[in-house]
Amino acid sequence: MESNIGLINDLINQAEEISYHNGERDRVIKRSEMLFRKIFGNDTHYISALKKIRFSPQIFSTSTPNSTFERAFNNGKRELLNLLSVIAEDLQLESVINQPKATDSSIKNDSKTIFIVHGHNEEIKLAVARTLEKLKLDPIILHEQPSKGRTIIEKFTENSDVSFAIAILSADDIAYARNENPENLRYRARQNVIFELGYFIGKLGRDRVLALHEAVEDFEIPSDYSGVLFVPYDKTGKWQFNLVKELKAVGVSVDANNII
Repeated sequence: MESNIGLINDLINQAEEISYHNGERDRVIKRSEMLFRKIFGNDTHYISALKKIRFSPQIFSTSTPNSTFERAFNNGKRELLNLLSVIAEDLQLESVINQPKATDSSIKNDSKTIFIVHGHNEEIKLAVARTLEKLKLDPIILHEQPSKGRTIIEKFTENSDVSFAIAILSADDIAYARNENPENLRYRARQNVIFELGYFIGKLGRDRVLALHEAVEDFEIPSDYSGVLFVPYDKTGKWQFNLVKELKAVGVSVDANNII
């Protein structure tokens, strides 16, 4: 899996170097199709997506200015890089989910440590952290941990040996499907939050992950995380008691009286 990620990242670097003038496009396209078949099989939808990318205008004539061709080429290059980035993220997430699940014994050794995955909503992040402290638990917030010269992913994985994870899905981004009307936009969590949510589902198991989402209208709940508990963050504090119930269910010793 790691070698496949490396190949796609190398392909991304190659794709970034192509230009309207250097004639490298065909070689990168052919290599992309070859790798897609090797990694995902001949029937992968990624090949179909690759073949739909156009590097020239759909309608042109002998009088079409060169700038139109160059603009179409750059649009095609951008679509290619977007596709390769999606594939790299797909492989990374698959690698994370396929990691061996933590054993019960390793979890019990650190039963008081809870990782908080968060976006840009400081209010919810601080409320979750303070609630965990009232429950006499130890919240881990990544940016509060010393870096010690590590990359972000190294820092993340080295702080992820925890008993439970809370992913805060706040309404940080706005998006809509490519084939939909922009008026159908919905709020969604940041991509790093979704990635880290998937990481902890793979590492700890679904029963040790709680997704706490901001209770706003038109918020998009991820559809591919069947079995994960999604709890709305409400001002009344009901979410706190849902959290206590889930912690107790996996053997984390907490007392709900501490948050009353």
